[in-house]
Amino acid sequence: MRFQAALAAILMFPGLSAAQTAASVPASEVREYYDKAFGYYSSGDYQKAMEYWNMVLRADPKQVTARNMIEEARVKMAGTSADLKTAFSRLLEKGRYSDALAKLEELLSTDPTNPYYLKAQKQLRRIAALLPRKPAASKQWNIAATGIMSWVAEKEDLSFAYDALRYASELAPSEASLQKLVKALEDEAPQLKLNDTKPENVGVLEHKKELALHNIYDSKYYLAVKELEDVLRLEPEDVTALKRAGSAYLQLKDYRQARAAWQKALDLTPGDEQLKEYLQALDEAAPRRPARKP
Repeated sequence: MRFQAALAAILMFPGLSAAQTAASVPASEVREYYDKAFGYYSSGDYQKAMEYWNMVLRADPKQVTARNMIEEARVKMAGTSADLKTAFSRLLEKGRYSDALAKLEELLSTDPTNPYYLKAQKQLRRIAALLPRKPAASKQWNIAATGIMSWVAEKEDLSFAYDALRYASELAPSEASLQKLVKALEDEAPQLKLNDTKPENVGVLEHKKELALHNIYDSKYYLAVKELEDVLRLEPEDVTALKRAGSAYLQLKDYRQARAAWQKALDLTPGDEQLKEYLQALDEAAPRRPARKP
């Protein structure tokens, strides 16, 4: 176990590094931090243990043992803070951003140096100042909420968040809060605006579908699928996106996904003869596999 290995390493504490000497922290004091950290860890007070391991790191950022033990303590704490994390996630999903921020600050009190909590705290402070809670269950606000979830998520997707917020703003151009949220995200991640290729007079989804079409022409099918999947997250019944997604999946030999995309497009436009031909050709080229018997 990492705990026993770390404890053995500390019993043979090698002395001060150059960083410790520069900070004028005596070796005996650093040893004391370690002793207290391991004592708290052994008694199950992981938050207090982390405080002392962070003191070690402030004295000497090169102390790998302290850094590893902080991560191990976080794993241990995850079980104790599970209810708080669940409550935080639910508040985010409901669009209650001020309440989510308050719940996040409770989480931070259990793990004050958690990188995700600290990052999300900054983001939610900015968001909640502009939008304390989702004002309505309308289409534009549901799309904006989807974007905010991708913005604040532990595995963030800022590119999708940017597209979602801009699309929501297109749907409700008079909503100043949406425009302010787009600006806040651009301020946090300037590369989004810098790298954006969308012409000013073109809609977000139209631009993404056009990019996907060019990617298909250039045999960049994975890139095409990524653009089209983002479109369909925002507009699941966009027939053009579904048709192009089917074409890209077909080139990737993902016949199941191709069939699903084209069939959904046909369900939305039953009179589309071209889609019927696509599906017939697909069934001839890649017939459905019979279901396995139980």
